[in-house]
Amino acid sequence: MTRFQSLCFAVLTTTCGASAGAEPPAFEDDELTRGTAQPWRSEEMPSLFSKSETTVSTTFYSRNRHATDHAGDIHVNALSLGIDWRSGYAAGPWGFVGADVSGFTNLRVAPGTGLSEVLYHDYRDDADKTYATLAHAALKWRSTATGDGWQVRAGYTPLSVGTLGSSGGLHSHAYRGAEVKYHVAGWEFGYALADQFRNEWDNRFRPMTNAWHQNRDQYDGSASRIDFVHSAGIRYEAAADTYVDGGVGEGKRYRRNAQVAATRAWRTGEHGTVTTTGYALWGRYQAALGPVASPANEWHASTSVGYASGPFTVSMGFGVTHAPDSREMNFRLTPWANSDNRNQIQTWGQLDDFVWDGTRVIKASASYQIGPYIGVPGLAVGVSGIRGWAIKNPGRGDTSANEIDLSVTYDVKDGPLKGAGIGVFPARLRTNGFYGKSDRNDVKIIASYSKTF
Repeated sequence: MTRFQSLCFAVLTTTCGASAGAEPPAFEDDELTRGTAQPWRSEEMPSLFSKSETTVSTTFYSRNRHATDHAGDIHVNALSLGIDWRSGYAAGPWGFVGADVSGFTNLRVAPGTGLSEVLYHDYRDDADKTYATLAHAALKWRSTATGDGWQVRAGYTPLSVGTLGSSGGLHSHAYRGAEVKYHVAGWEFGYALADQFRNEWDNRFRPMTNAWHQNRDQYDGSASRIDFVHSAGIRYEAAADTYVDGGVGEGKRYRRNAQVAATRAWRTGEHGTVTTTGYALWGRYQAALGPVASPANEWHASTSVGYASGPFTVSMGFGVTHAPDSREMNFRLTPWANSDNRNQIQTWGQLDDFVWDGTRVIKASASYQIGPYIGVPGLAVGVSGIRGWAIKNPGRGDTSANEIDLSVTYDVKDGPLKGAGIGVFPARLRTNGFYGKSDRNDVKIIASYSKTF
């Protein structure tokens, strides 16, 4: 599994918590728009406090998204302050034990519009508000001081096993639950279970329900409770860029799913790398708590091929979705708890995942680290284009959609501001009369700094 690092900044999966003397994370590696954090890491042994890490972070997040029907408008300016403490491990007669605790406050800098998903959203007046919360509080245990053996994590924590994951925004979402993993010779076997969840736009953990609002505020009592979500998974990692990962999961009486993902990389010449990735997920609602009385099988599959050489990367992806019940494919085990690993989708964009029923989609993207060539190390630019077609449009003929995403990012590589970065992310989506989402224009500005002691 990749390292989970909880307090950070900007675009694909979370990265942060770099030590003061380590290379800062790449700006592109964050989950502010998407992604699943992987919570297990190999801390040094065995001191509980002398090997602990404390990360402080701050992130400014600005987003202006305009939709032609205004239903999807988002205008937000927020400032986040966070602290994350991760202990080392104390040796005992039955293994090694430690604890992780983190908290943050997300501040509304100016009045905004829409559900930003980074501030507390009060459904009573449909407004985003400033809040603070204890984000994670978990105990961790491992059977040995080496990488192999048993690992257990329990409490209020991100989870990542099989189809169960924890995406996030300025900070990771989390569950009240536990996961158990066993590592041996590149293999990992795991199981996770949880009965509560906290999105970043909520200030506390709540039971999961079969409605998106989780019985909050004026919706209290209007939805049925999903008793728990759980998943089992198996992963084989031959190298950091070559793995197979599969799993099955269930939201009790609501939905079952299964997935497999695989990546393989080949070296070409002295500096080039070709990487292929495939992902497939099957899901089916259960009649007891699901939205339909006679559920149908649903599935998504996508694949990509990428090439990287020095500062240049390019990739091409293709995806297909069949989701007659969800309409937009539900990768979760609940309606809205972000309890999934959909970061594996190979063809999504900033403004849409392109996983509506019937969708066929291609995506082409490229990025270039231009900084070293103009004397500004850490400066990069990126572009992606997405085209979807055969999208089911009830009451009308099938439609198409297209999206263009751009990025300009800068990471400070040296000096007192090492660990800081800033990025600008414009995006444009056109849906051609699609019932599920109108045309949208979007600009995100994200600036962050973090330091680990």
